[in-house]
Formats: sequence, structure tokens, C-alpha cells
Amino acid sequence: MVKLPNFQQFKVLCLQMFRRFFQINLALFLFTAQYSFAQLNNTHLETFQHIDSTKNQQLYFQFDSFSFLKNNEYFGKIADGFTLFGNQFSPKFIYQPAPNVSIEAGVYAWKDFGNDKFTSVQPIFTIKVQKDSSQFLFGNLDGQLNHHLIEPMMNFERVILNRQEFGLQYTKRTSKTFFDSWIDWQQMIYKGSDFQEKIFAGFSWNKRLIQHKNFTLSLPVQLTLLHHGGQITSSKDTNQVVTYTNVALGIEAELKTIGFIQSIKTQNYWLGYRQNSGYNPYFSEGSGIYLNLLAETKVMNLMLSYWQSSGYSSEMGGDLYQSVGRVYRNQNQLEKERKLLFFRFMKDWKLIDNLWLTFRFEPYFDLNNHSFEHSEGLFLTYRQGFKLK
Repeated sequence: MVKLPNFQQFKVLCLQMFRRFFQINLALFLFTAQYSFAQLNNTHLETFQHIDSTKNQQLYFQFDSFSFLKNNEYFGKIADGFTLFGNQFSPKFIYQPAPNVSIEAGVYAWKDFGNDKFTSVQPIFTIKVQKDSSQFLFGNLDGQLNHHLIEPMMNFERVILNRQEFGLQYTKRTSKTFFDSWIDWQQMIYKGSDFQEKIFAGFSWNKRLIQHKNFTLSLPVQLTLLHHGGQITSSKDTNQVVTYTNVALGIEAELKTIGFIQSIKTQNYWLGYRQNSGYNPYFSEGSGIYLNLLAETKVMNLMLSYWQSSGYSSEMGGDLYQSVGRVYRNQNQLEKERKLLFFRFMKDWKLIDNLWLTFRFEPYFDLNNHSFEHSEGLFLTYRQGFKLK
């Protein structure tokens, strides 16, 4: 009869795996540096579109749909377990008065299964101006996953729960450079409001330094600012102006191979958090490391991730990465030190043109609390444009 190891033995084994994992990443960096993206691939869930100059003075109707099933089997004191299940639709008209300008107008609708009413219905209006590889937006932004922020900085579930962003955005996308900067005006105030204005701004930059046939090396930098303030509120409790700053500095490398494993990618980040006014009653600053190794195979993509932090906080970041708990029945549970080991299994299927199905299974071990939990996701995205004039 085989004797199973106890959790302490399992924890030692996981730490040994992490050390080996780190050594492999380091070796890969040194190897690629002689010649010269493991963040979750959300390409088929993004909404970014370049303006097609050949559609000058044409009117289109575009239908976007996003169907989701996200189940979190979490029972700890940091992140809630819950299920998200439903559809989101964005029908809109797009008109290009000039080769480099587009105007979009439509409606965003969110309908949860098991609810007779719509969860949210909002207007869509965006003006885009494009020059070469740069694009400026005013109105509804290409937000959430389009920013390419890592999960400790931007919760994946915001693509469902907070899909709409409003404000200004500038992007630049080339084969060697990704840059996205934005101002998302999340909460407006008026004279006498008993709550604060809330503004979420930042930039995401990724520069490819070395690019060969089989090797690439990139440096990503990410910065977000969440500001709570305003001078015309009515409550003394809202007079405290607070700005939360989150930053991530990283290095990425990719090695393309031939055979069952098609590529190996590594992405490693140092993250910092700071709150400027001493207002936060828990942690005014913190830091973390986020290490990832991804293997793209002919069957599916496999990803190993390690998260370790001390006093880290990000209001927009994933629930599991926080040092202050977000559990509904036990809010603000403190765990200053966090150590998590993730195993991710991911697959994208192209069903027909413009229709993609995405599957994810993401178990993880909490090395401090000796617990195992998991989440699953199934997402169906469809986008189709129809010429009207």
C-alpha cells in the first residue's frame, strides 16, 4: 500500500519544485540573452479593433456577444466562492466619416441566467482617431483585458463584472511595441455628493528587445493609479484624498520549438504597492513576485505560476492575490504573507469564423493555509460586422 505524504512533506516538495522552476527560468533568460509571454493569452476575449481605412464613408452594423460560465470553488477567508453564468451583448453601428476616424454608437446589455431582469443596460458611444499604429479613443474604452495587465494588477473577472470603461485612451500596437494608457472615470460626483469621485488610470508597456526566428526577449512595465477624492462632497468622511499606486516590472522570454511542445514562455514580475496618505488601516505598502512558465502544446496550453507577497493590495487585482480578504461574510481578513502555486490548463477552439470557445481549469495550492482550491471557466465569444451602406 502506497503511503501518501502529509501536507508538510507536500509543501517541501512544492518549494523544491519552485526552486527548480526558478532555475529553469533563469537558464532560459541566460540562453536567450546570448541571442538576443507567459501571461494568460486572452486574445480571443479582447475587443480591440484597428480602423480599416478602406471602409471610408461606410456604415456598418456590428454584433458582439460574450457568453460566460465562471465557477470559483473557494472556501478560504481571502476570496469568495461564487458562479457567474450568463450573456453580454453589444450591438452597435459604426460609421467612418474619414479613413482614420470611426464613430460607434450602440447598447451594452448584461443578462445573468437565473435572473428575470437585465443586470445592466448602458449606452455605447466612442470616437476613434487612428494614425499609423496609434489610436486615440474618447468614450467607451477598450478596457479590462485589452490593457494586458497581469492578474495581480487586474482581476480577470472584471471582464464580466465591470466590462464597461469610460474616459480617454491612447494605444500603440506594433510587432515590437505594445503601449496602452488610459483614464477610466469610474464614479462622478456633484455638489453635495456623499461619496467620492473614483478615477482609475495607468499605462501598460511592453517592448520587445530581441526578436529572432525562434527567440524573443521583452521588457514589460505596468503602472496603475486609483484615486479617491473630490472637493465638493458633503460628508467629512469623504474628505480624505487617497491614491493607490501599483507597479509591476518584468522580463519575458519565449523559445519556439518543434514537436508536441510548440513553444515555452516565461514571464516574471516584481510588483509593488503603495498608498500615499496613510489612510489605509491595514497595509500602506507591500510587494510581491509573480513567476510564470507556460508550455504551448498541440493539445492544450499548460501554465505553472507562483505568487509570493507581503502586504500586497490592488483594488482592481485578482482576489486571491490580496493580503486583505474580500470574503462577503468575513471581510478584511488579514494575511500579510501569501504563497500560492497555480496549475492552469487552457484551450481555445475556433468553431467557425468569428466564433471562439475558450476553456480554463485553474487549481491552486495555498502553501500557508494548507489548502487546495480550484476554478473553471468556459467562454464563448462572437463578433460579426455587416455592411449597411
